Amino acid sequence: MIQPLESGTPAIVKATIPALEAHGVTITKTMYASLMRDPAIAAMFNQTDQANGRQPHALAAAVLAYARHIEHPEKLEAALNLIVERHVAVIVKPEQYPVVGAALLGAIKTVLGEAATPAIMHAWGDAYRFLADVLIAREARVYAERSALPGGWRDWRTFRVERRVQESDTVTSFWLVPVDSKPVMLHKPGQFLTFRLDRDGIDTRRSYSISSAPDERGYRISVKRDPQGLVSRWFHDRLNVGDVLDVTPPAGDFTLASIGGAPAILVSAGIGITPFLSMLLAARTAGERRALHLVHGDHDLRTMPFETALSELAATESTAKIDLFGSEGQGGASSMTCHKGRVSAEWVLQQTGPETHVFVCGPRGFQRDMIGGLTRLGLNRERIHHEFFGSDEGVS
Repeated sequence: MIQPLESGTPAIVKATIPALEAHGVTITKTMYASLMRDPAIAAMFNQTDQANGRQPHALAAAVLAYARHIEHPEKLEAALNLIVERHVAVIVKPEQYPVVGAALLGAIKTVLGEAATPAIMHAWGDAYRFLADVLIAREARVYAERSALPGGWRDWRTFRVERRVQESDTVTSFWLVPVDSKPVMLHKPGQFLTFRLDRDGIDTRRSYSISSAPDERGYRISVKRDPQGLVSRWFHDRLNVGDVLDVTPPAGDFTLASIGGAPAILVSAGIGITPFLSMLLAARTAGERRALHLVHGDHDLRTMPFETALSELAATESTAKIDLFGSEGQGGASSMTCHKGRVSAEWVLQQTGPETHVFVCGPRGFQRDMIGGLTRLGLNRERIHHEFFGSDEGVS
């Protein structure tokens, strides 16, 4: 049973809010500098987000939010669910929580100095202990639930690349099947897989959305080559048919299941289309009658990946309405509506009805502009959902 917070903890933690507002990022940067000395922990983090400061900023915002809502944790439910999904994906273990806690408390003491009184340190130790206990319990439940599903598993499972398909000049799909030839759990469209890479000078974890319909044989991921991306370049240049990868079970709550039967607009740019492709393929297979509308932007519609698959989906009665936006090219499918230029929040809002939810996936800047624009235009934030791998700082 999780022990509740001590009676004096909330008031003391809330009293530190001004200090967190002023020094939160310095605290989290100091904490990460300590944690990154442990290779096992460092491998769980995107080092690009560490280097550019996004992860420290994101954690500082999360710590501040915890302090502000420590008496009303129900307001943090969405954030907690996201943390649990990310932790389960990279196999965070209970014994790692004390290590992180020690680094956080040490950073608070280092940055705040004499202002970090024994009472403050004790209260934050209690606050961290409580949050860690909540996360550990939830993560244990998720691990158990997913390993008990048909085809489910826990921790890492070895998959083999059965096929790779060049979708465009920059996007390659990899079809993955388990080496043990046993069935895999059916993913919820919109979920992702996480990979453990510890070869060719790379020691990290990386997540990619599943781009195929649910299939007990295996999964497809589609990776865009980033000229600056060490991992994406490795997938493109080094990963071939027959090679094996360690994979955790599908994770994530960026799914249509989260909104019941409500209509949805799926707004993507670039490789952000992958979770939506899975959703649309699954909807066609299931004969779903939910109102779905894909709105996708790409640089050149003539060379965009998955154009054939999207044309077939658009031509399938009642599967989805599809609008494409491109700065170049108009595409060749009469079943899809093509537009010149970039999709705007104003245009998307015009397509929404009173019950419509909007799902957004794509580059950070695209998500920031779309989510910010929809929010400013008055769309209820609870009806906006987004997916981003790495730090959410600056996205929503």
